[in-house]
Amino acid sequence: MARASLEIKKSIVEKIVLLFQKYHTFAIGNLYGMKAKHIQSIRKNFRGLIEVYVAKNTLIKKAMERVPKFNGYREEISKYLSGQNILIFSNMNPFSLYLLLEKNKIASEAAPGDIATEDIIVPAGNTGLQPGPILSKFGAAKIPTKIQEGSIWIVKDTLVAKKGDVISADLADILKKLGLKPIMVSLKLKMAFDETVIPGEVLAIDLDKYKSEIKSATEYAINLAFNIAYPTKETVPLLISKAYMEARTLAIVSALPIPEILKDSVTIAILRGRRLFEEITKKYPEVVQEK
Repeated sequence: MARASLEIKKSIVEKIVLLFQKYHTFAIGNLYGMKAKHIQSIRKNFRGLIEVYVAKNTLIKKAMERVPKFNGYREEISKYLSGQNILIFSNMNPFSLYLLLEKNKIASEAAPGDIATEDIIVPAGNTGLQPGPILSKFGAAKIPTKIQEGSIWIVKDTLVAKKGDVISADLADILKKLGLKPIMVSLKLKMAFDETVIPGEVLAIDLDKYKSEIKSATEYAINLAFNIAYPTKETVPLLISKAYMEARTLAIVSALPIPEILKDSVTIAILRGRRLFEEITKKYPEVVQEK
């Protein structure tokens, strides 16, 4: 029996070593709160992109000892091997791996004690449930109902839990009976390794925020380059346009005899003449009278 157990452990270590060698990137995810069905969904949804494997922390450490690329990093990685963990392997870079997992969360039924990951709203309409003891649970959850056509109807869309609220047993039962899966589950990465150790908090980048900051930085840089007349691919068309308009304005104001602007020069001369005439007539009305 002991020999069989030892063989199983050796087999697991061999498997992990092969995975370490096969993929460039590996990450340690927190298995707490994850159910077998969640892991199965991850395997199915991300087939070809990632591979996941669950093993005891002691066996993971033994496997790392046999992989040269972890030389100098084993102690640091081992700090993350506490509690229940799952290994994620991929050839994606760690940040892309993190974003993939965050953007593809798994909808799951709420269980008593779960924390609402988003505001939970139950929709209005026929629940298909027969009147009975369940009505008291709807009442406790402050969900307005009515009996119609022999079943319970929810009168209006109702917020039953805000993000961060703890799901009660009665509310979890209601949500389950309504067929709702309001809890969004994803693998929370503790760390990732790709030639170096990257802590989970570093991986958790706000992509929209970074896009906005890069956009703002680009706009500021172009504006600065334009104002100091620094030639770049983006500013040269703007600088040429500005130089052309300034040269044209100067030529018109100076009444230079250039065919392209002669009409504008004449128009400005006429306007100036009219303004001059108006000023003269205000100060010397007799001039007009004598005329």
